[in-house]
Amino acid sequence: MTQQIEAALAKLGLKTLRPGQEEIINGVLAGRDVLGVLPTGGGKTLCYQLPALINPGLVVVVEPLLALMRDQVLRLQSLGARRVVAINSTLAPEDTAQILAQLGTFDFVFIAPEMLQRPDVQAALRATTVQLLVVDEAHCIYQWGPDFRPAYLQLGTLRARIQPVSVLALTATAAAPVRADIITQLRLQNPVVVAQSVDRPNLFIGVEQQLTQSDVTERTLHLLQQLQGAAVVYCPTRKLAETLATKINAHLPRHATYYHAELDSHARTMRERQFLTGQIDVMCATSAFGMGVDKPDIRLVLYLGVPQTLTEYFQAIGRAGRDGLPAYTALLYTLNDVQRASEFAAVLPTAEVISAVYKNPQAYAHTTDAQLELIASYVRLGFRQNQVEKLLTDRLATRAQGVAAVIDYLHTKGCFRNALMTAFDSSARAHDENCCGVISANARLEQGITPVKDNEINGWRNVFKQIFMN
Repeated sequence: MTQQIEAALAKLGLKTLRPGQEEIINGVLAGRDVLGVLPTGGGKTLCYQLPALINPGLVVVVEPLLALMRDQVLRLQSLGARRVVAINSTLAPEDTAQILAQLGTFDFVFIAPEMLQRPDVQAALRATTVQLLVVDEAHCIYQWGPDFRPAYLQLGTLRARIQPVSVLALTATAAAPVRADIITQLRLQNPVVVAQSVDRPNLFIGVEQQLTQSDVTERTLHLLQQLQGAAVVYCPTRKLAETLATKINAHLPRHATYYHAELDSHARTMRERQFLTGQIDVMCATSAFGMGVDKPDIRLVLYLGVPQTLTEYFQAIGRAGRDGLPAYTALLYTLNDVQRASEFAAVLPTAEVISAVYKNPQAYAHTTDAQLELIASYVRLGFRQNQVEKLLTDRLATRAQGVAAVIDYLHTKGCFRNALMTAFDSSARAHDENCCGVISANARLEQGITPVKDNEINGWRNVFKQIFMN
């Protein structure tokens, strides 16, 4: 470790770096493009915070979610950074204009890929020197770009326009095809690639097939009774998230709520805070929850249904046990879930839909239909019709491959952890009874957490009846 890095660490009250951080930081300090793959909780923020202490200048960080921006701004401010700002849709126009006029005075700017497409934002970035362009959660380029947020596909063009000294892409999950796509889309030039194993040895990786959806619900309630502590239950639909939260509150001495994209921003923020502070200990949520919520002591993550990709699944279960203590995860699914996942993977705008939007884009400028809005976004971003047709045709094949990989994983005969780590080109810890499979009836969590006894549940129900039913 160089004296520069040691001195910068000392300013932050740190003495050592985690595996992979030094190679990433050295690459950035040398002006190289870098792709860093670190496990969840591996310290990605330090990989751009520390170089900024050594080589002062504007660091632009691309984040996918408002919650992530808010979390990162607060985190940097808590560590002593003062010239930190997030540019997003919640700002008043005059506030955005003022920030852009003073852009060169900031150390860190957090921003979404869509905001980066605005001409005034790009003009402000071109008018100053961008020391480092960071793409956090860089797997979103591959996972969301073609069929959800095409602005991610324009980041390479943006890079050419603002000409940062270097580019840093960071993620906790990136198999070889995803890494290749990130490098191509961001136009990384002879990048330094640092890929640590993404294995999380403290997580039990459960996979359980159930006969019916009712069985999935029953198993969910049983595991929430058996394994105490903060829990997240990922649900495939908004309706299931709502009904499951109601059942948990009715049948268990737990405090559950639901979370999905249909809630307004105030409700989502309030529920995030309640979960972070322990007022809520079970969050039943769609995939809209999690990426921007940094709660280290989640002890259980349940994933209901079949994910579209192993990346989506691994990102979800990676919310558990970020404090390094033992935690459990389980994927609970039925054969109907497998069929639905395959069917959903085949749903993308057809050539006819693409043609209709391109012939009359103004008619679809304010559409609320997801498929039409996707094509309208491509139009606004300047993509040609034949480009979009090619992108979405290729995407159908990629989606089919993603679901096929998940189905292969579900049929694993040996160690689920090893199969998952093989998919991410990572090494896995040695298999033992605490590794993977079906969560046993005698499974327990450390640090004094014990399962709830039936008599405690009945006692709680009696109190509930006395308060609300008399």
